[in-house]
Amino acid sequence: MQDTFSLEYLRSLTHETPFFLYSKEKVLQNLSEYQESLPPDTEICYAIKSNSEREVLTTLFQAGASFEVASKYELRFLEEIGVPGSRMIYGTAVKPEEHINDFVAHGVDRFAFDSEEELQKIMRRAPGSQVYIRVLVDDRSDSVFHMSEKFGAQLHDAADLMIRAKELGLIPYGISFNVGSQARNQYAWERGIRDVFRIMNQLLKKDIHVEVVNLGGGFPHSYQNNDGFHPIKDIAIHVRNALTESPYPVKLIVEPGRGLVANSYVLIATVIAKNVRENGHWLFLDAGVYNALLEALASQGTTKYRITPLKKYREEGEEYIVTGPTGDNLDVIGRGIALPTDIEVGDRVVIYDTGAYTFPLMTSFNGFPKPKTFTV
Repeated sequence: MQDTFSLEYLRSLTHETPFFLYSKEKVLQNLSEYQESLPPDTEICYAIKSNSEREVLTTLFQAGASFEVASKYELRFLEEIGVPGSRMIYGTAVKPEEHINDFVAHGVDRFAFDSEEELQKIMRRAPGSQVYIRVLVDDRSDSVFHMSEKFGAQLHDAADLMIRAKELGLIPYGISFNVGSQARNQYAWERGIRDVFRIMNQLLKKDIHVEVVNLGGGFPHSYQNNDGFHPIKDIAIHVRNALTESPYPVKLIVEPGRGLVANSYVLIATVIAKNVRENGHWLFLDAGVYNALLEALASQGTTKYRITPLKKYREEGEEYIVTGPTGDNLDVIGRGIALPTDIEVGDRVVIYDTGAYTFPLMTSFNGFPKPKTFTV
């Protein structure tokens, strides 16, 4: 880790646990990596569903990022910090019709769709606006979480739907896809781009030129149990190669979420109990999946956070089942977590890479409150 989250610094903190620590510096480093790796005119639209905390949104807005927004409620977060509509896309392909009104009122002019029904909604509420179609690509071979069941038009229907958009007075702005969340294969986006090029060639016959190709999200972050993921610089090499085959020049949009914010937070928690049971060694913390780390439950082991004790120990390590403070058996942060044998009640641990899909998913189960957040 960077010095931002060095153990020496974390040991000096005296805030009551549990609490999150946010590093603005880390978010800016991540954004810079995307900007430097991808073509220079790429628009980076942060997917705010992954973390909509005001500090994160402000950091990215001030650094020049745009935003992928999925509801009028997320739109409110951006309105509060002064993000103009020109820096937003309404990125969910199926949306409540009345939400479109709020986006239009704020000056948003770019809308995703994947069906005739969605085109009709947009035509009624945002006539003359720019639309981009979300198409289905392979998101099952190489991704931890799949995105193709709920959204996406078939590739063979895409050209006809874009032609229909033009007939309805809308502007056929672009084509998008999503390779799935936590995509393992660095070639996944390249494959998606080549699928899009076939649609572009079909549209050329109808004299329709799109302006952008939206690569969606899925850009991974390596947690403790999945170091095989590729960084954006590796993925971008294949994206650039694919672009050389484009029928004509297009701009790119990308929608990173986890890739920008996962490593920008750590969670500091305190051991509240330590037990040996028939099924193993248990370590109870004052933060758990419900009030802090619900993705550890929802992902069923595919997101394994790295956990480190804050103080130095002499004893050999033991594998623990690390759990939270609630009275629910599902409140398990991780299994097989190596921690010192002599870790005791009252000791603190740091849980790394807790910036993505933590804050939006928190609950108050058993009344335990959301941990406070402090900024480095």
